[in-house]
Amino acid sequence: MLRSLHTRLALSLVALFLVIGIALVMLTRYSADRYHQELTQQLNAPLASYVADEAPLIIGGNVNLAAMRSIAHKAMVINPTVEVYLLDTEGRILGHNLGDDRLRHTSVPLSPIRDYLSGDYDRPLRNDDPRHRDMRKIFTAAEVVDEDGLEGYVYAVLGGQKYDELAAAIGISDAMRLSTLAIVACIAFGLGSALLIFWRISNRIRTLTQRVNRFCSAALDTPRHHGGRDELDQLDEAFTAMQARIQGQMHTIRQADEQRRDLIAGVSHDLRTPLAIMSGYLETLDLEKATLTPAQRSHVDKATQQAGRLDRLITDLFDLARLDNTSIPAQRDRFSLAELVADIAGEHQIIAARKQVSLQVKQGPGDLGVIADIGLIARAIGNLLDNAIRHTPPRGRITLATFHHRRHIRFVLIDTGVGIGDDALPHLFERGYRVDRTEPGTQRGGLGLAVVKRILSMHGADIRVASTPGKGSAFSFELASG
Repeated sequence: MLRSLHTRLALSLVALFLVIGIALVMLTRYSADRYHQELTQQLNAPLASYVADEAPLIIGGNVNLAAMRSIAHKAMVINPTVEVYLLDTEGRILGHNLGDDRLRHTSVPLSPIRDYLSGDYDRPLRNDDPRHRDMRKIFTAAEVVDEDGLEGYVYAVLGGQKYDELAAAIGISDAMRLSTLAIVACIAFGLGSALLIFWRISNRIRTLTQRVNRFCSAALDTPRHHGGRDELDQLDEAFTAMQARIQGQMHTIRQADEQRRDLIAGVSHDLRTPLAIMSGYLETLDLEKATLTPAQRSHVDKATQQAGRLDRLITDLFDLARLDNTSIPAQRDRFSLAELVADIAGEHQIIAARKQVSLQVKQGPGDLGVIADIGLIARAIGNLLDNAIRHTPPRGRITLATFHHRRHIRFVLIDTGVGIGDDALPHLFERGYRVDRTEPGTQRGGLGLAVVKRILSMHGADIRVASTPGKGSAFSFELASG
């Protein structure tokens, strides 16, 4: 359990907060001590000058120890923690106000004293404590001068041995204790909040890991391995297994899709031969209509009609299989969309006339050139026009319009056919979708419109349709002008 994500995060967080807490307490104590020393040094700055100016301490090179001790004693009455020393110009100790001679140093470095007297130093300034071998303390100092000039220095250690004894007896002050408790409380609150947040996060990760593991075991037939591993390791392992399995499935799907396209293309091609033979026999029978009975002529007409419909379906099926092959790019050339529309309309005039449908072509002004695959675009427009002719009743009208629209050339086909129901519109361009032909306004669908959508998708265009049942439909798309 020590390897679970929540446990590892909790232990890491506790260790981090513990280090931060100790560092904050130490920093607080250090800052408070430094502040106290700086304040003490500033407040006691006049003390050494008071001792040096109260009476002559060095006369003609002779030390006036009695006067020095008397003045130092008065200073100690004011501040019992002060230790006063008299130094010569080399820093050697000439005398002091202590009751014993237990000194660890016989001299004091003068460099800190000179910095103190010059005022150019960083507070608090420390120097050697003669009573301790390896301790430096704050101090105050003053020059001792007579008629001959500088004779020595008064060196007063602030916080001497008496101060150390009092500090040891008192221990941690109430202020420091209160600050430490405040820091501990803040750390504890922050730690508790962070642990709660981590628990919520890790709980969700644990739940997700369990779901993924169950999915891998059940759906992907992948064994679960999580001995001693945390949730993130399990997720990574499960994701790797899922990725490998999905990649294998995608490869299988691509292969199956390629085989499907090849099969459809092959079947479509193989169906053309028997269909051509059957159409030939039907054409022969059509030539001999005079010898047939009315019922036989009706049968021949229906068979011819269905053969034509089957030919269109085979062509659409073959085109879809070919267009689904993404390795075959569209051959883009510049051509006039208006001229192409006019040619296609001319080819369909006879079919439209047989159904008594008026076919009109309108062209906008200017150059209506586009950059596209002329063969594919002709196929798309032809499919739209075939579909419109089939579903427009006699004495209806179909209008083909081409014009500029912003930076594109727009093609619009408008018919006065039976229209398309609202329920059928979202599925109109789905391959294989067939709507109920028994309801008015729903006689659309099939592979032809799916071919149109695929061709336009290859050109980065969308096919749009608007329809009102019983009144007609409008199909439109746009191509980049060139």
